[in-house]
Amino acid sequence: MLVAGCQTAREKVDPGAAAYATNDLLEGDVISITFQYSTNFNTVQKIGLDGTLNLQGVGQVQAAGKTAQQLQNELTDLYKNLVKEDPITIKMVAAESAVYVAGAVTRPGKIPLERPLTVLEAIMEAGGYDPYRADLSNVRVLRVENGRQKNYRVNLKRVLRGREDAPFYLKPFDVIQVATKTFNF
Repeated sequence: MLVAGCQTAREKVDPGAAAYATNDLLEGDVISITFQYSTNFNTVQKIGLDGTLNLQGVGQVQAAGKTAQQLQNELTDLYKNLVKEDPITIKMVAAESAVYVAGAVTRPGKIPLERPLTVLEAIMEAGGYDPYRADLSNVRVLRVENGRQKNYRVNLKRVLRGREDAPFYLKPFDVIQVATKTFNF
């Protein structure tokens, strides 16, 4: 699979280096915090746009950018004086992260990113590609990295023919553009 980032110069990117969908909590995610014995502290909250939760007994806690396990460990430390060694469980109730699919697909739009997805899987979630219009050798993934827009080209024809073994995994808020074939009459 040819994957190239478009910046000031073209660079080749190893698709295996593209990280799996993040397991980090994001702004807008809804999580459940459950205490085994101290149920008065149990809560279901949406992570605010500032990335924090407002929790009874400890106040504002940064949640975005951490995994559920990291947040669980932090809350265990923050609550240790209030609940002793009461086990705390963090669960994702609703993920806010998604990818967007546009172009020559059956149902363009937003696809929830609830598990690691490849470009091909996201296109299939969008109802599949239009076999008459889609140019599968020129699928684009637009991604914001470090405050800059990057453009990756993915050749899905090679993937479908079994010529690629390294899948390109999507990250939250990627935009997939399935190009339309150009016909010269």
